[in-house]
Amino acid sequence: MVHPEAVRAFGATSAALGTATGAIGGLDAAAMSAAVTAVFGVIGQEFAAAYAIAQANHLQAIGRLAVAHAATAAAAASGVVSFASGDAAGASGVSV
Repeated sequence: MVHPEAVRAFGATSAALGTATGAIGGLDAAAMSAAVTAVFGVIGQEFAAAYAIAQANHLQAIGRLAVAHAATAAAAASGVVSFASGDAAGASGVSV
């Protein structure tokens, strides 16, 4: 049995997760890399360069996760609309 309210709540939660995840993904990678460079100095330049690449990849993955959450929210929203219209059509054919 489908409970439309639960599907709507799931969609709203997914949308909120997408927004929050997107905000985290918007962090300034250059500022973070500069902080790492300042901590490790000249001796840690190779580490800092590797860190910058890893951090950029990580932030891209966070962006993809935010998109996935947003897509889940959209799918839940369209699914509940489809279900509700199908349920209403089915109910109209039932006579009591």
